Amino acid sequence: MTPTLNEGYPAQYESRLSLKNGQEVFLRPILPTDECLLVDLFNKLDSYSRHMRFLGILDDLPEKLLFRLTHINYVSEFALVAVIREDGKDAIIAVGRYAYDSQENATEFAVVVRDDWQHYGLGKLLLVKIFAAGREQGFSRFVTMIDPENNIIKQILSGLGYTVTYASRSGYLQVEVLV
Repeated sequence: MTPTLNEGYPAQYESRLSLKNGQEVFLRPILPTDECLLVDLFNKLDSYSRHMRFLGILDDLPEKLLFRLTHINYVSEFALVAVIREDGKDAIIAVGRYAYDSQENATEFAVVVRDDWQHYGLGKLLLVKIFAAGREQGFSRFVTMIDPENNIIKQILSGLGYTVTYASRSGYLQVEVLV
């Protein structure tokens, strides 16, 4: 599971974690070579999980979006993936990310966990780690838009100990987290 490193790859964010189900996962920053693994993760999400992550109907990951999600600079854009061995090869089962938007002067964040790996604490662990990584880069305000019915993320965020506020925006909730 050791990735082929590219320049600027922050290996200090690699770690192994044990989840509530007793399984061990390898966390590491995302790599450009993860495109196929990210497509596989996306294809294993049910339509509800896709909607909760992307706030719309997506049948596939457009090439431009896939490129943007995997080709990051690890400073103003950062993503951690949770990797397991499955059927003799690596599989990404979760992603947590942030990206600073200079036009909005806000750092957007997102997390997604494959359906069969939900409820084991992985989403919470990823959020804690990406917020900490962002804080190291000087970001303390993180925002995202969520479906008002996404009670799982609300519950996770309320248990992190950060200041979290919600505002209604065009049928969704804008979430602000101060870390």
